[in-house]
Amino acid sequence: MEEKNEKTVKRNNEFFSSFGFKCIAVFIMVLIFQIPMIFIRNLINDRIYYHRDSEESILIPKGGQPELQGVIVAIPYETFSIFKYSNGEQERVVEKNYIFVTPETFTAQTEIEPEMLRRGIFEIPVFNCDVHVNGAFSKIVEDYLSIMEDRSKSGQEQLVKFEDAILLVGISNKKILTSLPEIKAGGEILRQSIFEPNIKSPFDETVYYDLGERAKSGFEFEITAKIQGGKSISLVPHAAENKFIVRSNWKTPKFSGGWLPTEREINESGFSAEWNIPGLSTDFPKIWSSKNFDGVKGESVSASFFQSVDNYQKAMRSAKYSILFLLIPFIALLVFEVFSKVKIHPIQYALIGLANVVFYLLLLSISEHIPFNATYWIASAAISALMLFYGAAIFNKFAYGVFFAAVNFICYIFLFGTLQAEDYALLLGSVGIFAVVAALMILTRKIDWYKLN
Repeated sequence: MEEKNEKTVKRNNEFFSSFGFKCIAVFIMVLIFQIPMIFIRNLINDRIYYHRDSEESILIPKGGQPELQGVIVAIPYETFSIFKYSNGEQERVVEKNYIFVTPETFTAQTEIEPEMLRRGIFEIPVFNCDVHVNGAFSKIVEDYLSIMEDRSKSGQEQLVKFEDAILLVGISNKKILTSLPEIKAGGEILRQSIFEPNIKSPFDETVYYDLGERAKSGFEFEITAKIQGGKSISLVPHAAENKFIVRSNWKTPKFSGGWLPTEREINESGFSAEWNIPGLSTDFPKIWSSKNFDGVKGESVSASFFQSVDNYQKAMRSAKYSILFLLIPFIALLVFEVFSKVKIHPIQYALIGLANVVFYLLLLSISEHIPFNATYWIASAAISALMLFYGAAIFNKFAYGVFFAAVNFICYIFLFGTLQAEDYALLLGSVGIFAVVAALMILTRKIDWYKLN
């Protein structure tokens, strides 16, 4: 009986140490190690959300990323019509609407010197600046007033109330204003409206100024606004001719929006960008009525104070390749086991797989404090050195440890190239997998797989 048990144990040991079982075990371990990789990918997403929360805790009190949405004139007009009841009585009905007029010219310029504000380990560029705007509105001619007419009804009278005209200054958030903008029209300083009129403004937030009869004859205007914000500044072209000039000491700007700068200069002292945008390419009409048109939310142009925060994106992209970079070291270990005649226990495979999983954790955590590229090579060198030590120990030969560490490090080099060349990631991946398969076929071409055990 005892001899039978010994034979059974021997057969079991032979099965669990057989090459076929090792292949199955490696495949299962690769799948099992995808579980911790799921947790790492979730951790990356959590850090992304935490970073965004830190940014918002800075930006919200400053009004976010400021956007200057425009300046338009609103002229009220009243329409009088007679409503007749069935009993013959009549009632005079008054309906109030507004004519909206955009400027002929609109020029805005600002100079910004951002500073870094920190929340925990994260920091974000914020700024306070002065925005200087000047432009002009043309004279309200009779043709403009034809927009009020509604020829479908008869017996209507209309009254344009130029004396109650107002100027609308549009911004993204009133928190971006650190003081009330000063506006001069025709050389006179305008007063802010005491009561906000009942107007459906085309802007997100609006500051109203009493304009009066100036709207009828046309006027030039100047605006000085002190604003605050962070990350970027945006402006919306809405006039017949728009010109925006943004200067800063920031060395790495990013320009985006519906139009790119017509002129730009970037050097070690900062950047200067200028946009010249004709009204024909914007979404704003010259004039419209609140009765039949509410206006539009036009496209903007933006100058961003760009920071490279792609460590999370690159860490996530690295994690997506984890199954390959777990499988390749395992296959290399199997091949080395065949040539060295050394039997490797499944637990040793598991420890090597765990080390490769820890690589992604190091990549995430260290990259929050130093640049991603430096982090990548630090983590790669650390894991490869660990593989050198462990490989030399389990094979009892330093040369095999060097070969095994080299395989891991070459994998990391290949992954780094794939991360840098995003547009060619598929091509690099295909070529890399082909190279691995070709190398395996060349190395194992003379092995008699039936005699391995």
